[in-house]
Amino acid sequence: MKNMKPIFIALAMLFLSLGLKAETDSLTISGTLTGLEKNKVVISFTDENGKNQYLSAQGVNDRFVVHVPLQRQPVAARLSVSLPYNPSAGHEMPRSPFNFFIWNKDLVIQGKASTIISLKVRGDAENNLYNELVQQTAGGELRYQELLQQMINSKSKLSPSDSAARSEEIHKISMENYKKQKDFVRAHPDAFASVFLLSRMENLYSADQYVEAWKSLAPTYKNTALGQGIQKSVDKLTPTLAGTPVFAFERLDKDGKKVSTELLKGKTYLLDFWGSWCGPCRASHPHLKELYKKYSGKAFEIVAIAQERGKTLDESKANWLKAIKDDQINWVHILNQDGIEKQNIVKMFHISAFPTKILIDSNGKILVRVTSSATDDIDKALEKIYGI
Repeated sequence: MKNMKPIFIALAMLFLSLGLKAETDSLTISGTLTGLEKNKVVISFTDENGKNQYLSAQGVNDRFVVHVPLQRQPVAARLSVSLPYNPSAGHEMPRSPFNFFIWNKDLVIQGKASTIISLKVRGDAENNLYNELVQQTAGGELRYQELLQQMINSKSKLSPSDSAARSEEIHKISMENYKKQKDFVRAHPDAFASVFLLSRMENLYSADQYVEAWKSLAPTYKNTALGQGIQKSVDKLTPTLAGTPVFAFERLDKDGKKVSTELLKGKTYLLDFWGSWCGPCRASHPHLKELYKKYSGKAFEIVAIAQERGKTLDESKANWLKAIKDDQINWVHILNQDGIEKQNIVKMFHISAFPTKILIDSNGKILVRVTSSATDDIDKALEKIYGI
């Protein structure tokens, strides 16, 4: 028995160490969501190893508890709830998830299950800081969701003026919240939340502004998975930043006329990368028409480069030409698939999202690159060039 004592001590220490390891390998996310009742809370995220995690817990009297693995670096997570369908609400829009961060400390989340986009979270410095921004933008986000729901439920009943008024308010809310997010990134260069926001906001900056915003951040979280993703985007944008000579291309337009960077010298021109299948691309055409009408008599041209999705070249051409006719966009048109084996213009300019617009000056150098038409930088550049 005397020789058994060291064995018992060793086993006790082993069990203790396993217990400590189990305790320190996870953190607890708990909270109270008014109206949750017995419905399910789901937390999803991509962990530090790139593995998708999907964890859930049943609510008990509006309360929930979820245990998640600790992370060696912060990761972005989403919380959603599975509330029953409300027939009186009409066609319900999917509820936006609540964004927060998982790292190495327990978190407490509180609010209403019906409006999770505005929940309050506390527990670590990164979440505490980011949630201040969430609360600042929550009112606008909730109103944005309300307006969209109204437009869906009353689509056939709204007058054109009512529909336009709601669309204008939605746009205004979006712009205000985008500004608050950009201000946050500028004011908090050492916060993980700034990396998180930039990972979602590439299309809300011009290419130069986005690269500059990334460069202005502290190195603290640049090696996280989100940071590495941003760096890849920055690397793709860098060859088309302001002041860079435009990549040389030569193709035939829809009428069989040669179009090239050499022939465009002396003109200011806009490369518009689009497709007939792309709703935002075609939604930008009315504004492009305004710009064309305003500046086409002043050595300004639009060169639209379409990337189509037809199974054959003939099908791509048919879709492309029909959209040009339907939208009445009467400027220079190139189909990227027609001659792609010699020169892929979309790939050459590192286009990964549509629409992307690149403004070129009369000396053949890039002025501005924007994606999704989310900024007015091209308008401002043209006003500066022509004085109107």
